Amino acid sequence: MARRGKRTLVRAAMGLTSMLVGAMLTLRPLSAPSLLVVSIAIGLAVAAFAEIVQGTRAAPARWLLGGMYLFGAMILLIWPEVPVMAIGAVVGLLLVATGALEVWSGLLSRTRLPAMLVGAAAGGLTVALVTGVVTGLLGVLTALWADVVLLPMTITLGFRLILVGAGLLIDLWYPPTGLGAPTERQRLSWRLIGLGLATALLFAGIAADHQRPYPSEFYYRDIPADTPAGSLLRADAYAEGMVPAGMAIRVLYATYDATGTAVAASAVVYVPYSTTAAQLPVVVWAHSETGSTQGCAPSVIGEAAGGLSVVPQLLAAGYAVIAPDYPGLGTAGVPSYLVGVAEGRSLLDAVRAAAQIPGLRLGSVALWGHSQGAHAALWAAQLAADYAPAVKIAGVAVDGPVVDPAVLLAGSPTSDQASQLLYSYAANYPEVVVSDYLDPGQRAVATETAHRCGGAGWAMQNWVSVAGVSQKWLTSPAAGPLAARLAQNTPTTTSAPLLVTQGDADQVIGSQSTDAWVAHLCRAGQLVDYRTFPGLGHQSPARADSPQLPAIQAWLADRFVGRTAQTTCGQPR
Repeated sequence: MARRGKRTLVRAAMGLTSMLVGAMLTLRPLSAPSLLVVSIAIGLAVAAFAEIVQGTRAAPARWLLGGMYLFGAMILLIWPEVPVMAIGAVVGLLLVATGALEVWSGLLSRTRLPAMLVGAAAGGLTVALVTGVVTGLLGVLTALWADVVLLPMTITLGFRLILVGAGLLIDLWYPPTGLGAPTERQRLSWRLIGLGLATALLFAGIAADHQRPYPSEFYYRDIPADTPAGSLLRADAYAEGMVPAGMAIRVLYATYDATGTAVAASAVVYVPYSTTAAQLPVVVWAHSETGSTQGCAPSVIGEAAGGLSVVPQLLAAGYAVIAPDYPGLGTAGVPSYLVGVAEGRSLLDAVRAAAQIPGLRLGSVALWGHSQGAHAALWAAQLAADYAPAVKIAGVAVDGPVVDPAVLLAGSPTSDQASQLLYSYAANYPEVVVSDYLDPGQRAVATETAHRCGGAGWAMQNWVSVAGVSQKWLTSPAAGPLAARLAQNTPTTTSAPLLVTQGDADQVIGSQSTDAWVAHLCRAGQLVDYRTFPGLGHQSPARADSPQLPAIQAWLADRFVGRTAQTTCGQPR
């Protein structure tokens, strides 16, 4: 009797565990590929034990199936760079085998067939057929559909775990014999409720995650490593960015990354419908932080996400507008977050590519950026004379500029900016190793943050609060190879006129940092017009309600007509 009670307790525990893990997988709370692999491996391990507790000496097929699940979990954990296709194949084949076993055990309950190490289904033929067919179809779907966006292997494994967990609990509540002698219909009804729960959790996960954006086929183009920088590779109408005052053109072009290798990059070019100018003055908008993975490109998630919502006003003023995404956003490749050479080149090459659009004649260029975009704009101006001398820079306007990347690492190692910066530098500079600076818990948070378009996500944030992840660096980023690369990516002076705007309530880029940088530029002889805005936080200047916008628009107009730029250097503040 004690043995039966122990077995009941184990089954109940596995039922609850299976449903909990299945719910987490179905909700799809993680984005980072490495963390997804671990979560799927955990799901397979739970599925293994759920099968094992259902096995008996007389019918050990469940034990064998559980061993296969464990083997699949081990494959995923020991294979460092397991492809999505391989994960789908492993999970899919296991689910197909599970479905076949369910169906066979159901048939044994009504017909005389070889047992083949499995006993007749205790729940009856209908229950076994429904759960078996559903599981088998999920397995076929997983094996044939390897999708890095929807991640069917995660969803289908979650569905299966909810079904098997519900089944274990239902069988305990409605045993094959004993009180009530429950019918097949009751067992089936509750399993269908479990399937409905899994479906509801799937849609809840999609709603909570705002559907993970992913680039279309437009963004995929393999190019030779020696493709000339600034080459226009592809262009089409950008329906998502159409504005009343002009047309929007999405372009794919070649640029050079930090190693000098040609890579594809994307941008959106906005052109006014009517103009009397022989050449269009160009405003290049360099967006602020949107994330570090492909789907985080403003041309994918919307330019407003990158802070740009005044395109109609700029077009009405007679300007063309170019909004690059930066390498690694939109297109495949390593991220370029605060990698100055890669960012700057991508801005200049976007101008050169746009000039190749038939019928488009571009004139002088003003670079305008916010936060990360300010860093990119400063680097573009710094590189222009040698890298793209044909691009004439009329002026550079920056707001809340990241002029010292090390400032972003002064706080928590798991902050959004610190996570993106660390993983971007690790991808670009082999000597920068993430594990040198973060402990395992911090790496999990930072990895997930770096693979999202802002924030670590609800699941990771809750885990941080429960697990108590340390907010101290494992090794100080102020020393070693990371510090050297941070210093290397600090922008220097430029010959172009410079407008700097800064909110004195900015909590991301403190005004003290910008004050010190502007003072340094003034001592170096740079023309700087520095304006601060009381009470203003880290807000994009390219929004219609931005306090900085009127001053920036007037400053841009002066640059395009050739008026002498003013400087605030030497003036009391």
